[in-house]
Amino acid sequence: MDAPNAPPDAPNLAVAVAEAPAAADRAPDAKAALAPEIGAGPAGVGQGTSAPGALPSSVLANLAAQSAVYATRAFGPGTQRAYRSAWSKYSGWCAGHGLDPFAGAAGPLPLYVTHLAETGRAVASIRVALAAIATAYRLSGRALDLRDPQLAPVVEGIARTRGLRPRRQAAPAVPAVLRAMLVQCGRAEMLRGALAARDRAMLLLGFGAALRRSELVALTIGDAEIVPGRGVKLLVRRSKTDQQGRGQEVAIWANPADPAFCPLVALENWLIFRRRGVDLPGDAGTDEARDRPLFCAVTKGGTLTGQGLSDKAVVRLVKEMAAAAGLDPSRFSGHSLRAGLATAAGDVGVGLADLMRQTRHQSPEVALAYLRPADLWRNNPTERLFKAG
Repeated sequence: MDAPNAPPDAPNLAVAVAEAPAAADRAPDAKAALAPEIGAGPAGVGQGTSAPGALPSSVLANLAAQSAVYATRAFGPGTQRAYRSAWSKYSGWCAGHGLDPFAGAAGPLPLYVTHLAETGRAVASIRVALAAIATAYRLSGRALDLRDPQLAPVVEGIARTRGLRPRRQAAPAVPAVLRAMLVQCGRAEMLRGALAARDRAMLLLGFGAALRRSELVALTIGDAEIVPGRGVKLLVRRSKTDQQGRGQEVAIWANPADPAFCPLVALENWLIFRRRGVDLPGDAGTDEARDRPLFCAVTKGGTLTGQGLSDKAVVRLVKEMAAAAGLDPSRFSGHSLRAGLATAAGDVGVGLADLMRQTRHQSPEVALAYLRPADLWRNNPTERLFKAG
């Protein structure tokens, strides 16, 4: 049923966040995709009132709608998806129980976070849900204080009871695991040359540059530069820690001693196929071609469509190759390549600053999490004590 007392124009974050980016190209419709309160802008906008010399109300309405579009773009695509999903679940739960999702901390929020905890959701997931709900409030012009004394103690109590340590982390695709995955690329069918070349390049570049899955599929042909005598240089145009798109360059050394485990060889092999894609007629070195996706869809017949991949393609690739290598695919995810590089770097004694340069972590605490397991064993006093004893 519909939530009682809910404002009839309460925004649906699932629509606001999902459709707002596309609404930039259809400004008059943006107000329908977002909360009317946001689209309304200053008092009187869209109501036909105006002062002498003022902009027409339709222009102001469109500016206000575009303002709301920009507000939603303050979040990256991954955050948008997470918030959209979290808001949809919260509003659906409220509707199912006849509760007003906009009743604030004095309403269903403490009950909802308790529901999440009791159904096994991790503390981190609960906090993402709260952030999404708070965003929906802001988009609708309402206030929500997550530190409200009716809500904050409940969240803190859940954190103390359940702990903050993640229940399960993705298994890192360290070099030995990555080699096992690479062996499986293309084995299922003998005539999958293009697909095998693409998968090998994705695995080796994703590992070498410690790429997030969204970063890997966002690479364009022009973002990958072959540096003679060194290896590959990638331009990561936008990332989780670079939402404004300043861009970050990452270098990956070639491994000429072992071509089967060399990111440069893998990239060169893939580019032989990629230049034959149906989206690259004529000169593949033009600016238009350089802006095409580096990794694209490949049909069963081996045709490169030129269509970019979703980040879920990275997840499927890692899991499928893990399963083919005889590993438990449930332990691996799209994060395994990035975690594999960071973990392996810690195992061989790479320093924090060098690791952060490669992984582009902004937080030393997060990067240190990959180094600490190896540090547990390096210079550990028990090694000498037990050997001496």
